[in-house]
Amino acid sequence: MLSRLTLISLLSTATLCAQTRQPAPPKPITSQPVEDIVDQLVANASVYRNNLPSLTADEDIVSDLTILGIYHKHAEARATFRAIRKSDDSSLDESRQITILNGKPVKPDEHPTLPVVLYGGFGRFQDMFFSPQHRPCFNFVRAPVTIAAPIQIDITLKPTAATIPGCESGLTGLTGIARIDPASGYLSHLERTIPPDIAVKFNHATFGSVDSGPTQLGDRVFWLPIIVTGDVIENKGKEKGRFTAYYSNYHRYTATSTILPGTSIPTEPNP
Repeated sequence: MLSRLTLISLLSTATLCAQTRQPAPPKPITSQPVEDIVDQLVANASVYRNNLPSLTADEDIVSDLTILGIYHKHAEARATFRAIRKSDDSSLDESRQITILNGKPVKPDEHPTLPVVLYGGFGRFQDMFFSPQHRPCFNFVRAPVTIAAPIQIDITLKPTAATIPGCESGLTGLTGIARIDPASGYLSHLERTIPPDIAVKFNHATFGSVDSGPTQLGDRVFWLPIIVTGDVIENKGKEKGRFTAYYSNYHRYTATSTILPGTSIPTEPNP
């Protein structure tokens, strides 16, 4: 895990030789150039992607869908969310088991559907901007400092993205916003917006955002999603929906393997 960025105080003592030069303290992240901040976000995303263990969490969902601007479907659910690391690569396989739907218990063998469902908030979302492959596709500009967002980076797709290897072509007008926690240097908020006509054409959500916070998993701290939100337009614009999920009670995921009648041991999937 990357260490927290701190300010180093230089203390002079009588025992130090006059000609000894102390190393300069690192710049606080608030004063670093935007390219250095993006470098750190790419590095953080790589550590997250390669080291986040399989996990489970409580998930509270609000799902809404409007059809032709008239008919409305609404659902509220509680689910057990899992992000399981596959043994053959570094991706996380996301799934959920709904346990309560609109206030009523759901049996384990039942799999109800929600008006709108989204996946991808655990790892893949930040990779859209902060991976070695995708970073060259975007322009990153520091936004003016505000109390709500002391470090914000505005992101736009480069006009030449279609000619850059690894960039997804056709997503004209895609923009993003990244907000960074000043104390740790980690992403606290990330959002992405795509014009509706482009989103419909490429089957993407028109808007997606992830708010993250520090979470203890075992002996390590990871910045994990707290709120995930997505807006969708489907069926040629006839259907519009929003999905919001709130995450809490994170734990490392363990599977149970029975080796003898009445005896079991917990095992974790291979990282």
